[in-house]
Amino acid sequence: MKRLRIVAKVGSSSLVCPGGGLDVARLGLVAGETGALLRQGAEVLLVSSGAVAAGLGALGLRPGAVTLAERQAAAAIGQGRLVDAYRGAFLPQGIEVAQVLLSRTELENPRRVGHLRRALAALLRHSVLPIVNENDTVAADEIKIGDNDTLAALLAVVAGADLLVLLTDIDGFYDQDPRRVAAARRIDLVEAWTPELLAAAGKPGSGVGTGGMRTKLSAARIAAAAGIDTVVARTEPGVLARVLEGEGVGTRFRAHPQPGPRHQVWLRYGATPRGRLILDDGAVAAVEERQASLLLPGIKDCRGAFQVGDVVELATTADRVIARGTALLGAQELMRWLAQQDRPARRAVRVVQHRTMVIAGREPGDGLEQG
Repeated sequence: MKRLRIVAKVGSSSLVCPGGGLDVARLGLVAGETGALLRQGAEVLLVSSGAVAAGLGALGLRPGAVTLAERQAAAAIGQGRLVDAYRGAFLPQGIEVAQVLLSRTELENPRRVGHLRRALAALLRHSVLPIVNENDTVAADEIKIGDNDTLAALLAVVAGADLLVLLTDIDGFYDQDPRRVAAARRIDLVEAWTPELLAAAGKPGSGVGTGGMRTKLSAARIAAAAGIDTVVARTEPGVLARVLEGEGVGTRFRAHPQPGPRHQVWLRYGATPRGRLILDDGAVAAVEERQASLLLPGIKDCRGAFQVGDVVELATTADRVIARGTALLGAQELMRWLAQQDRPARRAVRVVQHRTMVIAGREPGDGLEQG
């Protein structure tokens, strides 16, 4: 029988004291909640913020006006403190923990994603709890995921999770900011994604973390596209057990009723394109209308230094991107083929890209096929 697999994310606001530094009591609460799930037979991956905030206190700095280098230094100090605190909280429960630090580099390439998936599976198989965080010490803008809500959603997709739980300091998703509007109403269930819903998310809120309700909404949408329910709830005693029991705690975002293949969800949200293929009109029609595999004769040009297995964009001759997919030929080999004058020989080559692609302008879950 398949064990329930859960990705639980806890934000900085739930772990850090108002004046800086880790709140050991609240971290112990998270550890107790997580340990209870593990004893019930669930598999859990814990995405935890708090490293930067913990490190800032050690440097005598406060959140706000800090340089990138100071933030990276704080992360280097805070990561050790954070995982040590978790290890101390889980040790009395007989639970071993492992630190997993990620940047977009590990999530943007299918080969690296495969390695990550297998490593996580091995940890879970040996009953080790992965504690995951973005590697803020080295994550510059070009390789930065940006917030742990998005990281948790992508991790749920990659790890094949059944449920995503985002723990924060507010007891769900509201139609207005409950800290400013007394009449704000909590939305218990979200089944449709509307402009009004996005507007209700507002802007990132806490001065401690990097996220807010907008990033939680975005994370829930990624998970929903892959067929994963998301619950946003307050960090409090019994919250995870109540979520699993189906109680009306927090806000539940329902998965898309017809989710797309998780590979396509990853292509849309997790992958970083390394090149672009320019298609002729016939190939554009085949991709957009039939989601067909891409053959070499339909390619007019290619850009970028991509390799086999890298993600590339498919575009029209007017440079309108219509899809993303995984290249079965590297750029150098493809350019050699494109330079050939023997047109019949070009028609004999193998597929450049199979139907494991995502079509631009469509949300995952609207009928895309996987070839």
